[in-house]
Amino acid sequence: MCENRSVSRINVLVATTLVDGAPARWIAGAVAVRPDMNLLEPEPVTPAFVEALLPSLSATPRCALVIVGSAKDTEPLAKRWLAYRSDIVVMDMDPGEDSARIEVHGSGLDPLLKALQELVEHVATHAPGQMLIRLVEPVEEDPANTAPAPAPRPLLEAAIDWAHKLLRDAVSRVPDENGDVQGLSVTRATLLHSLDPLERGPSSSWTDSLNADEALDRALLAADPQREPLAAAARVFTLSPLEFRMLVLALAPELDLRFQRCIGFLLDDMSRRVGTLALYSALLGEPALVRTALIRDGALTRWLAFEGSHPPAADEPLRLDPSLVQWLLGDREALDADPRVRRVLRLVPWPGASLLEAERARAAELVRSLDPERWLALASNDPTGWRALLELAGGERPLIRVEPARLANADFADVEDCARRIGRMARLTRWTLVVDCTKDEEEDGLRLFFATLARMRTKAVVISSDAARIIKLLGAASHELNIDPALSADARIEAVRAAATAADASFTEKEAEAFSPRYPLTIDQLEHAARLAASRPKNYDADDPSAARFLAAAREVASEGISHLAERIEPSFTLEQVVLPTERKQQLEEIVDHVRLAPRVLDEWKFGDQLPYGRGVTALFHGSSGTGKTMAAMGIAHKLGIQLLRLDFSKVVSKYIGDTEKNIDRVFTDAQRSGAAILIDEADALLGKRSEVKDAHDRYANIEVAYLLQRMEAYEGLAILTTNQRQNLDAAFLRRLRFVIEFPRPDVDAREQIWRQCLPEGSHELDDAAFRQLARKVDLTGGHIRQITLRAAFIAAAAGAQIGLEHIVHAARAEFAKLGMPPAAIDVGQTRKVA
Repeated sequence: MCENRSVSRINVLVATTLVDGAPARWIAGAVAVRPDMNLLEPEPVTPAFVEALLPSLSATPRCALVIVGSAKDTEPLAKRWLAYRSDIVVMDMDPGEDSARIEVHGSGLDPLLKALQELVEHVATHAPGQMLIRLVEPVEEDPANTAPAPAPRPLLEAAIDWAHKLLRDAVSRVPDENGDVQGLSVTRATLLHSLDPLERGPSSSWTDSLNADEALDRALLAADPQREPLAAAARVFTLSPLEFRMLVLALAPELDLRFQRCIGFLLDDMSRRVGTLALYSALLGEPALVRTALIRDGALTRWLAFEGSHPPAADEPLRLDPSLVQWLLGDREALDADPRVRRVLRLVPWPGASLLEAERARAAELVRSLDPERWLALASNDPTGWRALLELAGGERPLIRVEPARLANADFADVEDCARRIGRMARLTRWTLVVDCTKDEEEDGLRLFFATLARMRTKAVVISSDAARIIKLLGAASHELNIDPALSADARIEAVRAAATAADASFTEKEAEAFSPRYPLTIDQLEHAARLAASRPKNYDADDPSAARFLAAAREVASEGISHLAERIEPSFTLEQVVLPTERKQQLEEIVDHVRLAPRVLDEWKFGDQLPYGRGVTALFHGSSGTGKTMAAMGIAHKLGIQLLRLDFSKVVSKYIGDTEKNIDRVFTDAQRSGAAILIDEADALLGKRSEVKDAHDRYANIEVAYLLQRMEAYEGLAILTTNQRQNLDAAFLRRLRFVIEFPRPDVDAREQIWRQCLPEGSHELDDAAFRQLARKVDLTGGHIRQITLRAAFIAAAAGAQIGLEHIVHAARAEFAKLGMPPAAIDVGQTRKVA
């Protein structure tokens, strides 16, 4: 609980032994206003509360306990706590004296001691007189003699005393003439001798003169449920005095071997070590009346106190639920180790909390505001944000993370039993129960799950991406619905910067703001990307290798799970390599700006309020084959730092009715989730003009076109379509486009630039004259020119020479023949002469 997630803050818990809590509240208020400290409980707690928490404190020195009261009361407590946990710091303060005492084991705690000293100095400036601080380093003791002493449990000791006296009296009432139990050598006298006296050490409170029943009642009344599990069970289960004694009797065989022998003796069978319902009822009074009262109240059965769903028959062993026994005896993790509960528990923390340090105060307030009388329903399209916030606040109170989807195919009895056990665990431990309903589950079983929890008065947090579904599942249960986004825009920007820092990169606020629309990662994916980047070597060829490494990891994480319906393309061309007239080149840059600046224009400037749909950017590139349409799409994606998903028509279009629409939706969903751009090459194949319906085939073909138009309108990312035949596109589709850019055939100057780009330096021996001649005489588009240069490169490589004009002439002749065109008249000799 005391785990500190901040580099600069320490956790402080304030306790008091005084009836008047004003001095302690004064100290707690001083802690609460400090930026370098985190007050764990808003009000001072009792010493019993602290002792109950000691076993759960994580092994970190960044925790401090402050105990306020008279020195005679606080000093023994401070010493005992420090002896039990040497990895914490304890400060005891006496408001009647101007002094404080800080005790700590070990060294290297200068930051913590300085923080505590500043706290006391702050208090001293607001109090009359002076305050003296004494730092005490306890003497090193022999480790063999410093085992932590168990915390005292008066109620458990009183329960053992009561069971001891009850069983001893029962054994003593068995007549002597019964003799020994057949086959064994244990007599009544032997048992009585072993039971009298009950030896547990000098602290035992049992005496013959004390009424055990009265002592048990007094101990139960005085017990602190936060310190003693047995008291917590009595309070949560609302046990009557009779039910509480039945619980203690059923627990007795787990506490002492002599109690087992007594039970075997009383049952006339020494092989039996666990009592029956009939035996325990007879020990507690008139058996019929006891059983009637137990059935009437039913608390022990309702809370699954006994092994099995229902109490056994009168002559069968009455055993307590094993996980409950372990918890009653002090094992804080016993209830969630129950296999019937563990199947639905997420045992590892939800990721992302480490990136939300700036949201710690909000996360703590979220948990503190939980109302035990009603559910808190958190519904948004980003459930990972809520999970991370709750995980961030889990340091104050551990989380019980439940994923009921794991109960799929379970019968209703198992669902109800699991819900009852989870409800029991939440009520007993007082941990925060979080039910994650973001996965699809069978609703009938899920409604039973929530209804069972509600019957047990167990309220919790439920997370889902669908508000209507939550309300339907909760039914008439009291609830509070929150549909606000889990994380604000500013919180997301800070999370991006934190993730970059974790990857050894540094992002400015502006860079982090530009990151989010390019890589729409959830908070858990951000943490994954940071860890992935940090695990890789810093050998990226970039001006800022660490930033490049983090961005590459973000792209990889964003593209996880993309379906096979689209081909993922890593952009290999830049916009500078695209050869187009200046006006068309400017339109490509404008597309980049529309995507990059969308958050500012649509959200900050509120232009998005005027767009119920069509928030995405859709562009059509049309022109002859090889004019650079696909290359321009790659250049835009490269400029934005995103990937391309190219629609594969052979996989998207299906002969089965409705499958084409499902496949189209899957591709757009993948692109939206990964932040990629969609590239639809040869768009006229799917978006051709809708025809008159003459048969069922025409009807469904038109439906597919209409669905694609609607899906593109709803898409909020970048979609680029290319076609060689604009005139074949449906007019309704053209109306939905934000950009329509024509890619003309290149002129002479453009062709010369393309020739130079397609022939890397050092691979050829062409001069300026040769490039000018090729540009004039080879009237082809860039795609064909690239094919010619590639073919010429292989011809030259086979000849063991660099690319020459003769190699290009040979390759160009083959390309013209492929196109059914006469070859260009390129004069190799003339070029050399001119040169």
